[in-house]
Amino acid sequence: MHLKRWISGLIMGPCLILFILFAPAWLFLLLILFLTFLGLQEYYALALPGLSPSKKMVGILLGLLLPISLYAKDSRFFLAGMAMILILLFILALGEQTDFSLRIDRVSRHLLGLLYVPFLLAHFILMHKLEEGRLWILFTLVVVYCGDTTAFYVGRAWGRKKLAPEVSPGKTVEGGVGVVGGSIAGGLFFKLFFFPQLPVLHALALAAGVGIIGQWGDLFESLLKRSAQVKDSGTLIPGHGGLLDRVDSVLFAGPLVYYYALAALR
Repeated sequence: MHLKRWISGLIMGPCLILFILFAPAWLFLLLILFLTFLGLQEYYALALPGLSPSKKMVGILLGLLLPISLYAKDSRFFLAGMAMILILLFILALGEQTDFSLRIDRVSRHLLGLLYVPFLLAHFILMHKLEEGRLWILFTLVVVYCGDTTAFYVGRAWGRKKLAPEVSPGKTVEGGVGVVGGSIAGGLFFKLFFFPQLPVLHALALAAGVGIIGQWGDLFESLLKRSAQVKDSGTLIPGHGGLLDRVDSVLFAGPLVYYYALAALR
């Protein structure tokens, strides 16, 4: 399992770095749309396993509107997309021939999925538009995965006290401390060698914040899996599980880094 994790990371990591550095904006959008498609498929398998393929596809298509609307220069496209999504979901709920409580539950789970996967993921579209946005994206990924890797080994070696035993029995407080430490180390490394214009204190503070909030993203995805009674969200990546298993922390970290970068650039 460990070997598969490292092989997958060593193959995908350099390819992703090169893609982020050199892909044009429209191609980066296609990547986010592809990840949104895969992520929503996994989400529906966890949260709405009995949903018909046609209704699942409607939800996925609506989810794709969010990254596209944020790609547009005018922010009103995003508001229009959100309004369209809400209205269509409400109309679909009215047309269902099931109990009222089940209709409300389904539309609520649809909305949760659209906010969880495409809305959070689409912040990388916004980040890509920033000055030095590609560096901000790489900073986010380096910090998250340095934290995750450190937490894995620290937790295995010294983990004793459970962090959230009901949600994720394998996670420990010691591993959580390892996340923050690894995130700070990754942020400092990236700042020193690739992002010199980022002040040291900003890099340290932001990396620590990513290490903390990323754990909440990890735990939320664990909550989804616990509710579905599965170990992994999927089998997409050998040694890692599904896409959501790999981007759960990234989904929460992306908005934090984007708004921090936005404030820092003012």
